[in-house]
Amino acid sequence: MKVQVKMGVSAEGLFDSIASSVLYDAEQARGKKVPAKKLKAGFSYQKTLGSKLGGTQHVTTKITEFEPPYRYEASIVSSQGVNTVRYEIEPTSDGRAVSVCYEETYAGDKALNDLNGKLMGALYSPFAKRKIKKRLRDMETYIKEQEAHIRQDDPDRVGAEDAADHAAESE
Repeated sequence: MKVQVKMGVSAEGLFDSIASSVLYDAEQARGKKVPAKKLKAGFSYQKTLGSKLGGTQHVTTKITEFEPPYRYEASIVSSQGVNTVRYEIEPTSDGRAVSVCYEETYAGDKALNDLNGKLMGALYSPFAKRKIKKRLRDMETYIKEQEAHIRQDDPDRVGAEDAADHAAESE
């Protein structure tokens, strides 16, 4: 499944949001703080997920690509197969927005699991795409709110921007 969206945030802002989410997930799984410098290709952690049928499943998440602020890819390996999640982030020419390509794939460990995953993926794809687009829009809103909050809390930054604007107007 592939979803492409334009977002009104910086590549750095979006990538930082993805990285923060991964750190949080790793910390919840490990039960201890994970330093940000650990996030790189090859980093992995294990966690237990609840299933819809009431059981649990153990998965290993491994970062396979980590190229700030342009690419993030991780594989989630379970006893059923491998889910791969990928973000490709491309800034627009003015730097005020990004084009994001989110891609999720599944490869079953057995032919039957693979076929079942593809069938379910095709069946649920429209719903899943809407859910992913909503998640990306929610991330965009959150990032914008955080950036606005930072600007409000940093009067020097706002003052410097105002001074630059004022200087440009007086020329």
